[in-house]
Amino acid sequence: MQCPYCGKEMLKGILSGDGRSNVCWKAGEDKTGWADSFLGKGKLTNVKHTLTSFSIETYFCAPCKKMIFDTDIQR
Repeated sequence: MQCPYCGKEMLKGILSGDGRSNVCWKAGEDKTGWADSFLGKGKLTNVKHTLTSFSIETYFCAPCKKMIFDTDIQR
């Protein structure tokens, strides 16, 4: 996917968290493991934690520090 801000190629990855530890992003098809989370690899800042876990496919642009993901709000 091309970044809509700078036009460079974005990295596909997984955004994940479990409410007890950091919210992390990891390139590829697998979510961040406990060792990566413990070491703080992929840690995102300014994230509010909840008590439920999650993972979502995302695209990340390192130069722009922008992340894109599809979402829908259930009514």
